[in-house]
Amino acid sequence: MSQLWLVPLSFALSTILWPRAEVRQVPFSPRPVATLIQEARAATPPHWPAARLRPDLVEVTTLDPTLRLDIRYASKDNFLGAPVYSQAKAFLQRPVAEALVRVNRALRPLGFTLRIHDAYRPWWVTKVFWEATAPANHDYVADPAKGSVHNRGCAVDLDLVRLGDRLGDDAPAAMPSDYDEMSPRAHADYAGAPEEARRNRDLLISSMAAEGFKVLKEEWWHFDHATSRDYPIMNLPFEAIVRRPPELAEAGQILLVTTPDWDSPKGTLQRFELRKGVFAPVGTALPVWIGGKGMAWRSDEGAPPQPAPGPVKREGDGRSPAGILTFGGMWGYAPKAPDGVRLPYTTATKCDRCVDDPDDPDYARLVHLASPDAPRTWRSAEYLRMDTDHYRYMVVIHYNDISPLKNAGSCIFFHVSPPPGGGTAGCTALPADDLLTVLRWMDPALHPVLVQVPEPILDSARAAWSLPAEVRP
Repeated sequence: MSQLWLVPLSFALSTILWPRAEVRQVPFSPRPVATLIQEARAATPPHWPAARLRPDLVEVTTLDPTLRLDIRYASKDNFLGAPVYSQAKAFLQRPVAEALVRVNRALRPLGFTLRIHDAYRPWWVTKVFWEATAPANHDYVADPAKGSVHNRGCAVDLDLVRLGDRLGDDAPAAMPSDYDEMSPRAHADYAGAPEEARRNRDLLISSMAAEGFKVLKEEWWHFDHATSRDYPIMNLPFEAIVRRPPELAEAGQILLVTTPDWDSPKGTLQRFELRKGVFAPVGTALPVWIGGKGMAWRSDEGAPPQPAPGPVKREGDGRSPAGILTFGGMWGYAPKAPDGVRLPYTTATKCDRCVDDPDDPDYARLVHLASPDAPRTWRSAEYLRMDTDHYRYMVVIHYNDISPLKNAGSCIFFHVSPPPGGGTAGCTALPADDLLTVLRWMDPALHPVLVQVPEPILDSARAAWSLPAEVRP
């Protein structure tokens, strides 16, 4: 970063009330920053009460490309001397971003545009700042046990750029201090700056206030939006903030499966159908069983970004894939599909298998033998016609079966749970009557999708995948 101003500690403690919201201190860092980052990324945030609004992070420059960016934490130009963001982008909750766009539009006729230095900040970054700062100076940083407004996607650090008459003439507007400067000049009411700098600062503060932003009194560049307490503390990596995955974008039916945590084998299934642009719930929540060891993030080709840390799906781990999944055709023991089922149907025989040997060329694929005793190359495969009722009604869940990756997992189905119900080897299962109800509702023309996540991860998944707000347990 540009010049970092320091003050004697005695003066700081006796004279200046430093902000608790954000770190503005020289790093303590008894260990390498890279180590702190690695540990913070693997850490689990504390549990916070449920927020009133569900997150909807948006990249602000997609709403207004005239907004300027100078994201210091994506470079070495910051107090750590190392990048912590993987991308020089700025994300905010949609209503906050929309308010910021209105500020920018109001400023442009006055000859200015906004320049953003920081916006949404994952929780793990707050933890890095805390660990990199001497304990004696922890009053100057956000406590990761409490989180910060940046973690909610409702805080933004910015200044002004003065627009020139010709292309290339734009220049940062004079301000009382540099961004991130630790001195009295950074205070929002500092009176000792040149008149032009004070005028620019006050214009920024008044323009932001008109759209519901409040300046942090020790930092003229830091603004919290009035909605900040309505949103949760988030730990979503930048890489996971993407447009709605195509499978979800075209879906007219969503099957949402949630469990209490990563390791629980039992959860609930709720159906939703798109009606007049809104996903309306269908029927009541149904009990559902997944892998006996719980869930794990998809690891196959085409998996959506992982919005939070968690186990990763592997062959034989006894976990069901978490993420967004689509369906294939239906299989069963009867000569034809049950009445009312519209899915493509195939009658299973003793010649039909699903190969779960990672070393076999047909790994994760359905194969049909010439006879039940025909030679085979694999060491292990599942029968699609069993002596139990597990696959009496069964639908293929497309997981690692299009372009199989070795050891990513195989043979994931939507099938009957054995009475009285229990964990599966990695599939999703319902009692027979409930499963038939769901299968009769599923319409291939509406491109049904399965969304499976532990409930504590749902808000992060919603933000990462743009999951509709109304899709919830």
